[in-house]
Amino acid sequence: MRQILATDGRIALTVPLDSDPAAMAAGDGLFDVDPDDRPQPPPVALSRASVVDASGELLGVVSWHQVGWGRTRACAAWNVGIALLPAARGRRAGVGALALVARHLFATTDLDRVEAATDVDNLAANRALLGAGFQREGVVRGAQLRAGVRRDLVLYGFLRSDLD
Repeated sequence: MRQILATDGRIALTVPLDSDPAAMAAGDGLFDVDPDDRPQPPPVALSRASVVDASGELLGVVSWHQVGWGRTRACAAWNVGIALLPAARGRRAGVGALALVARHLFATTDLDRVEAATDVDNLAANRALLGAGFQREGVVRGAQLRAGVRRDLVLYGFLRSDLD
């Protein structure tokens, strides 16, 4: 039985099951970044939730971690990411999951900003972010390395004051 964190009746965010990571490994890797053997900065505390439909079918995962735009808590934000299984794409699951995670974070924390970034060419993710209520804010040049090429990302933001 999945423990539900948030739902809109169609899509739910749940505590991940042990089997979810293996199921997600079946993705197509289309927007995966290149491996890098250089030492990494200390890991950021990352939280995850599984995305399931009304029948409990795994559709993907959302994750979030705190980022800072200044030295005080008032300048902190949540950065969210999403990965959907190929079979879940085209079903508006991304829109629902992104809207749910933003609203869940506003309902359960005191931070006033949720942000996300996606490849400029990931048209589905760009549409999903807009559909979920995020606003396009600009392009972050050369932010990711994929297939040996620096890729630009589009940055999106959702403020607590943007809620209905």
